[in-house]
Formats: sequence, C-alpha cells, structure tokens
Amino acid sequence: MFNSGMSFVPLEHAVRDGRSDIAVVAREVGASAAQMGVPLHEVLDHVERAHAEEEPPFATVRAAALAWVEEALLHQVDASCEHPLTSLSTVPHVRSRLGDVYRGAERDGKRAADTHALVVVELPRLDPGNELEQELRSLEVAEAMRMVYVGDETVAQLSPRRFAALVGVERADAVTVRLLAMMLEQVLGDEPQVRLWVEHLPSTSDGIASTLAALTL
Repeated sequence: MFNSGMSFVPLEHAVRDGRSDIAVVAREVGASAAQMGVPLHEVLDHVERAHAEEEPPFATVRAAALAWVEEALLHQVDASCEHPLTSLSTVPHVRSRLGDVYRGAERDGKRAADTHALVVVELPRLDPGNELEQELRSLEVAEAMRMVYVGDETVAQLSPRRFAALVGVERADAVTVRLLAMMLEQVLGDEPQVRLWVEHLPSTSDGIASTLAALTL
C-alpha cells in the first residue's frame, strides 16, 4: 500500500497529457516519496502503473529511482554507521567519509579522484525468497573484504548485493584487487562468479550523491 500522505497524481497526469517533461515530474515524485518514507519498489510500481499498458521509458524510471535514492541518502544522516548484520559501514557513513576525502584533497591542492577509489563487489542476483542465503553470503563477503582491507579503509555494504571499500588508489591496484578476488573465491566456494571492479570517484564532490545512487540500485 502507498503511504496515504503521498500523492502520485502529478506523474499520472503528466503521462496522460503526454507532457515532454515526464522525467522531471518523475524525479520530483521520487524525491517526495523518499521524504515520506515510501519504499523504492512502490515508487517503481507506480511508474509502471502510470504508463498503463505501455512500458515506461528508461529515462523516467531512472529519474524516479535516482531522485528517491539521493533524497533517501540525505535523510539518513541519523542512521547507524554500522550495518546490523555484517558490521560493515552503511551508505550514510560512506557518504560522510567521501566528504572528508574531498575536503582533504581540496585542502592539499589535489583531486580526490587521484587519491582514492571505490573497490566494488557485486553478488549475483538470487531468486526471490532466498533472503537468508543472501544474508549468509553477505557475511562471507564482509569476511573476505576485511581480510584484504585491514587498515583504516572504509568497508561498506551498499545494498543486499553490493559492497565497497573506500581506499587509497595504491590499494585499488591490480594485485590487491586480485587478492580480494581470490579471498572471495575462497569464502564463497562454488558460488557463481561475483563482479569485482574499481569505481573511480567523480571529479568533484557534487557527483558523490549520483555515484552512490547508481551503486545502491
């Protein structure tokens, strides 16, 4: 059920009237939904329903989803810095740490993108109903990442399937990333191959929200 205080009418009207700024309306609706505590999956369900029998344009879905995530991040400043299951850092804490990185780089006359990076791990998607297995795999990934990044790096769980370590660029080198891949293979056993990549930071701090939004989807 949708939050009774949340109105999705603007998007329905925009679609019905064939307006050219539907993506803009979707963004406003997504941000408002996050403020009201409406879950993201309900917002995406509404975007589909607003388009009746037609598949909603990717730009509209993306606008609603990114706006929801960005707004949700802004309103999670009081959330715990630690994930209750894995004890990894949470998204709000990563956002805070990234802010520190950019401020430090600016103070030193450097670019944060040249000093730090995010090493990202993504687990394969499981069939619905396997939440317990997903949580167990999260614990295994957390163990592997902690074995590799044992210093002051920030290791976080961004979503049920995605994890990231905020590290100095020297710790995002091919050797260290390969070591992490080997540790993941060891703890996950015969699990399907996980995705592992280095996410370069945006050139300015203005891109932090959109980068995290993309990684948490």
